Order: sequence, then structure tokens, then C-alpha cells
Amino acid sequence: MGQAVSAASSPFRRKSQPPPVPRATAPPAAKDHDTELVRIFRRYDTDGDGRISAAEIREIWGCTDAEAQEMVAQADSDGYGLNSIEELGALLKGGGSEDLPAAFAEFDENGDGVITPDELRRAFLQPLLGREKHTIEECSRMIAAFDQDGDGVLSFDEFKAMMAPKSA
Repeated sequence: MGQAVSAASSPFRRKSQPPPVPRATAPPAAKDHDTELVRIFRRYDTDGDGRISAAEIREIWGCTDAEAQEMVAQADSDGYGLNSIEELGALLKGGGSEDLPAAFAEFDENGDGVITPDELRRAFLQPLLGREKHTIEECSRMIAAFDQDGDGVLSFDEFKAMMAPKSA
């Protein structure tokens, strides 16, 4: 006589599907978010679906799929494997101030503890910052806005002040 096995106890039972990914009806509107955040988000949301995927990151950064998935995972708070504008905003606002030293180190190419106008200019050419071209003079003015001691470069504390969210 055979033993009856219920489908509920079967080790081969299909697991339930994850909930569908909520889709934005339109790309984020500037009225709902900081205009700089919207600009950055739209640069990465190349298909305009209101989410940033690992494929979009891979295309922009030219990195591997695993690297792109890791980048998306850093901001993915809802577990859908995509980044919303809110998740990107939280990441950029320094969802963890522990990321600031790493960001500073990326800008401070020679490791001397300060960011020079030339290092800032080269940083803007990186994909994450939109490959924007700025002159040394423009970068010097940007630095001057946060250069508290007037030495023409950004220390870590000055960089931290620059990266702090603007108060309304």
C-alpha cells in the first residue's frame, strides 16, 4: 500500500512568487523631489520606467552584472531589486555617514587628505557624477563655497559639510 503525501508537505512544492514590482506611472516629477535628485535619477533611469535596474547601472558604468546588482542592492530598501527615486535619495543623503570616508577617498585620488580642484574635475568625469565636464576654475569656485579655512582645497570636514543635505 502506498503512502499518501499531501501537496502541502511535499519538498517539491513551488514557493509563492514574490509580489509584483510596483511600477511608477511616470518618471518622478521635480515638484515632488529635489531638482538635483530628479536630474541624477533621470540620468540613470534610461528606460523612463521610474526605477533604476542593475541593467541600467551596468550600461552606464560599464561594470559587470554582479557589480551592478551590488550597487542597486546598496539602496534597495524594499527588496524588489530596483531603485526608486526615494531609495536613491536616501542613499545620496548619506543613508549612512559611514559611506562619506569612502566617497572622500574616491575624490582624493592621491590620498593626501584633501580634494583639489583638479581631483574634483576628474571626479565629475566619472559615470556616477554624470560624466560632466567642468573647468578647473568652476571646480575652484565649487570648492570655495565650502572651503572654510581658505586653503583652496576640501578637507574631510569641509567635504562632509558639502555633502550634508540642504535644509529647507
